[in-house]
Amino acid sequence: MTELRKRISRRSGETIRDRGKFRRVVVTLYPSGVIGLRLERCRREEVLSIRAAWEHATKLRVASEQRDRPRKRRVRVRRRLA
Repeated sequence: MTELRKRISRRSGETIRDRGKFRRVVVTLYPSGVIGLRLERCRREEVLSIRAAWEHATKLRVASEQRDRPRKRRVRVRRRLA
């Protein structure tokens, strides 16, 4: 794997509706360990660290696994008073 030395931008196929238009998402990787997300033909860029993206993705995966895992029910044993 090569090391990232200059910024790289790519357009994704994902579209998001913004102000009445559907726009593609542009993803930019910066060598400083930051990911930039913006809509095509828009200037405003949302930036997050690669670490934050990893932690968020991990939390989503764990939450999904916990939600999909069947819950084990404990059976209560009733005791009779004699």
